[in-house]
Amino acid sequence: MALMGDYHTHTVYSHGKGSIEHNVLCAIRRGLKEVAITDHGFNHVTYGVRRRKIGRMRAELTMLAVKYPQVRALLGVEANILDTRGHIDVRESDKPCLDIIVCGYHKFVATSSFAAPLTYFLPNNLGASSAKVRVRNTEAYIKALEHNEIDILSHPGNFCKCDIREVARACKHFGTYFELNGKRILISDDELAAAAEEGCAFILDSDAHRPRDVGDVRTALATAERVGIPKESIANYNRLPTFKRMRREDARG
Repeated sequence: MALMGDYHTHTVYSHGKGSIEHNVLCAIRRGLKEVAITDHGFNHVTYGVRRRKIGRMRAELTMLAVKYPQVRALLGVEANILDTRGHIDVRESDKPCLDIIVCGYHKFVATSSFAAPLTYFLPNNLGASSAKVRVRNTEAYIKALEHNEIDILSHPGNFCKCDIREVARACKHFGTYFELNGKRILISDDELAAAAEEGCAFILDSDAHRPRDVGDVRTALATAERVGIPKESIANYNRLPTFKRMRREDARG
């Protein structure tokens, strides 16, 4: 399997261990054609990227594009789902600065909703998996996909038990890639098989927090092969994915 791009990597701008350039260099060593810098979203209370640094990150990527033309480096963010109503921590004013939006559930996120800390985050952070919790989490995923321009749903089901089949169905409907995460996949093979049955498009990402892990999707690849996910369903297998902004530009062109 030839991995063409890695669209979920972190740097020192959140809690990664290397610079943007380090990630780009490792992407080149892996033979990738594209890499995305997707530091943790703005509302993460311990290591979210700061909005005031986005301009600096964009300038750095512009410089690196000249220095390393053999790989295309994208600027994104790994946003946070903030509540069951589908709000995420990306504002309209942020979107022109970003090439892609990766989004998922994370612990320790600040939200403006009074109820969310108790009804949404606390049960998940404690590992609750009751039917009520699963319904609530499924609703949060689906509404986030419906109301936001999310390119990749990061590590679905991680620390957020849900109906994976319904989430995969929503990913297909809204044109969002379902991520197979290179660090960990905390859903069962049966759940992943159910997602594949829904016909959603998958993407393999490293979720690298160290430059040397950029492009390392062995865990995700092994899982995909074990479950029998068709290679043509993986958007960065021997081809490059088309993200939502690119689709709009193609439609206008």
